[in-house]
Amino acid sequence: MKKLFILLLLTITLVMPVFASGSNEKLADSNSDKKITLHFLGMAQAAYSEQNVNDMTADFMKENPNILVETEFVPYEELRNKTLLSYGSKTPYDVVLVDDIWFSEYNKKQLLNNISEKVPQNYKDGILEGGWNFVTKKGNIIGLPWFLDSMYLYYNKALLKKAGFNNPPTSLEELATMAKTMKEKGIIDSPIVLSLAQAEALMCVYSNILEAYGGNYLNAQGKYSLDTTGGLEALNYLLSLKEAGTLNKSSLEYLEEDVRRVFSNGDAAFAINWSYMYGLAKDPAESQINSDDVGIMVIPGAEGIKKSAAMSGSMGLGVISKTTNPDAALKYALYLCSKKVQDQYSNLQLPVWKDSYDDPKIQAGRKDLVLAAKEAFSIMNARPSDPNYQETSSIFQTYIQKALYGELSPEEALKDAVQKVNNIN
Repeated sequence: MKKLFILLLLTITLVMPVFASGSNEKLADSNSDKKITLHFLGMAQAAYSEQNVNDMTADFMKENPNILVETEFVPYEELRNKTLLSYGSKTPYDVVLVDDIWFSEYNKKQLLNNISEKVPQNYKDGILEGGWNFVTKKGNIIGLPWFLDSMYLYYNKALLKKAGFNNPPTSLEELATMAKTMKEKGIIDSPIVLSLAQAEALMCVYSNILEAYGGNYLNAQGKYSLDTTGGLEALNYLLSLKEAGTLNKSSLEYLEEDVRRVFSNGDAAFAINWSYMYGLAKDPAESQINSDDVGIMVIPGAEGIKKSAAMSGSMGLGVISKTTNPDAALKYALYLCSKKVQDQYSNLQLPVWKDSYDDPKIQAGRKDLVLAAKEAFSIMNARPSDPNYQETSSIFQTYIQKALYGELSPEEALKDAVQKVNNIN
């Protein structure tokens, strides 16, 4: 009897691993049905609206019922810090929106997954090459281009016509002259509105003016040199608008949405802003301006230097390297960047796909925006992308504002800023 018991025990022991192995295999096969929760961090400012992204996400979850995506939106100014704080916590985001100027920093910190081998070939072939340029670092794709963007010059055709102008300005100098004429004729007190608050918005506007003057952040030796490479001309131009009284007095406190509201209320003849403003400025529910009076063009260059200027404000989606669901996170990011989704939600943001620009549906009612975007994307330059850009930008913001507020001369402001910036780079 004892021998029989021992024999039975040995048999059970031998068979158990087989059952265990079968159980694990079944669990692995059912992973696709396992409920997954993803956390996405986006931007409550410019580009796609929160409603757009939530609608995209709802459609994604319908197609993927096992994946729940919780979205969170913060102002641009909080986006990077929120991402970094989350990465250092026990509950990091899975997918995040990344400005083109942050990819170098995130790559150095190994914050994003290398997805080079997982991006479908039709994405690599179909998306505009400019999109892959800023999400590729040291030969590795660490993000997906979500939108290409540049700032444009918006103008109110009705106000221009009232002042006797049949065409928009062809140079920065002509823009200043037209604005001065409007003010002198009493047509509008503050013809120009810009986002010059101490934030990245200021750097974007300044970068476009710098580009218009053919300037550079860096010299031939790779050192920051705004005090000697066109930066002074750009700063003096902004200062001249303020001194002429043609710049909206609150511009030094404004972000992009403030600019949009002022322009849409008909309280400015000219504004510099991203492409998302176009659709909203023409929307009767959002704007007091007649839809046909909303003009858009590539920012004109400085007279005798450049015809036009464009500085990148593109952004991409990254999968956080600490995510516990990398495949699901990438699937969600790919969905948001897909041509189908981008074409569907192209009202506020043009797609990153080459073929979309020839689609009559995309062009309908906004051919001038599409034409401006084509020109801008063909000449678009970029702000410096280095691991210390955030600190660099913060220093320049501070000193450019000191000059705009009259606390320092433009020469002193840029000289001090350049010295501080080169000390950290």
